[in-house]
Amino acid sequence: MSGYTRGKQQSSEQDLENQNDDQLSALGAKISALRGVTQDIYDDSRGQNSLLDGTSNAFDSFKTSLSNTSTRFARSVQSGKGGARIQLGIVAGFVLLFLLWKARPASQQTMAPKKTVAKKEEDGSNSHNKASSGSGAANSNKSAADRVIAVTAAEGYTGSALLELLASDQFKGSSSKLVGLTFGEPKDDVKAILEDAGIETMMVDEIDEKMIKQLGVDTLCLIPPANKEKMALVKQILTLGKKAKSVQNVVLVSSAGADYAERDKQPRLREFIDLEVLAMQPKSDPSTGDTGHSPCIVRAGFYMENLLLYSKQAQGEGQLPIPIDPDHKFAPVALGDVALLLATILTSKGPHGLGDEVRGQMIVCTGPQLVAGPELAEAASQALGTKLEFKSITEAQAKKILSSEQGEELDDAEREYLLEYYSLVREGKTNYVASPPAFKMLTGQDLTLATTFFESYQDSFKRKKRRTTK
Repeated sequence: MSGYTRGKQQSSEQDLENQNDDQLSALGAKISALRGVTQDIYDDSRGQNSLLDGTSNAFDSFKTSLSNTSTRFARSVQSGKGGARIQLGIVAGFVLLFLLWKARPASQQTMAPKKTVAKKEEDGSNSHNKASSGSGAANSNKSAADRVIAVTAAEGYTGSALLELLASDQFKGSSSKLVGLTFGEPKDDVKAILEDAGIETMMVDEIDEKMIKQLGVDTLCLIPPANKEKMALVKQILTLGKKAKSVQNVVLVSSAGADYAERDKQPRLREFIDLEVLAMQPKSDPSTGDTGHSPCIVRAGFYMENLLLYSKQAQGEGQLPIPIDPDHKFAPVALGDVALLLATILTSKGPHGLGDEVRGQMIVCTGPQLVAGPELAEAASQALGTKLEFKSITEAQAKKILSSEQGEELDDAEREYLLEYYSLVREGKTNYVASPPAFKMLTGQDLTLATTFFESYQDSFKRKKRRTTK
């Protein structure tokens, strides 16, 4: 054999080997893709119902055959034999898959949704359901309109604003009964609000777990009172709920910034973390029955309404005195926004109590904008149409204002809380905005801007003209 002939034969063999390699790669990719499709269909078909048993068995058989085919493939191609048979087998496999897929029952043409989350919820609630002897199932089947909602600290501005909103046309039909639980006697203005809204009120000290059951309370908004006894009083309410074993939905109103507070420097802020722990404990305690099984914690930011404490300086001096420096920022939130968020959460409905979008959530609710003192004053000036200037004051000066006639309605614990929050601002621990997208998604409304707030309270901030005599 001549060198030219040998070279040509070697070249032909090399070309054939290259072709076989290409064919091996191409068909290998097809087999891998086919195997993936087979596995997906196989997984989706598993456990659907008895009508799919035959299909599942066919998938089992086909998977085994496909695996054997893939391991024999290389040998078949390299030997130069069976390539056509394998390609034919691949085509036949695709045809088989298509026929099996079309053979599914009509009820299974749309794959059943995955139930992993629901299964976890069922597993997590088994102990509660057992402890409550089936009462959990009854509660979960109640519609939101059947709820009996109790709100603590109804004598305060947050509690009364929330109850007034729940009783309004906006939430009409969202509950069957509203109960205001008070830690003290409401002031005249708050009492008038509650009476006009037709809210039944009762002192916490005058109720027990039997009354909680008689009232049918299954949803509790736990607003801590603004006094030094808040820890003991919150424990008292939670103990009643635990004994009643029927208060499934528990929503705690906590404070934004509490997680950044230091216990030795900001104890009033930090104790909200302790309150959160108390509110979360029933979830993993089978002895509490249904109570606390559907929890939610809302960390409300610094209320814009606290700025009303400086209305005297705003009207008389055209100043907004706050104990922070000009560059310190925070995101104050309107009380009405917090009330709207709470009302939306309390009336939400899900398979296990509160709506799944809020159940078990830690929701931080601040205002929509980070603002410094001068920016607040500018927003006020735009809203009022008169110049209002920011004035940076010391903590001692702020304490003096809060201890004067302007802050006479404040409890000592509330004064301490406000001063601690200002210290948090000065430490740069409030430089964040939370919840605008979530707030919009849940409530369908936007958070209140600072200018809008000042427009609403312009009579409290607008500088009064001094009378002059000729």
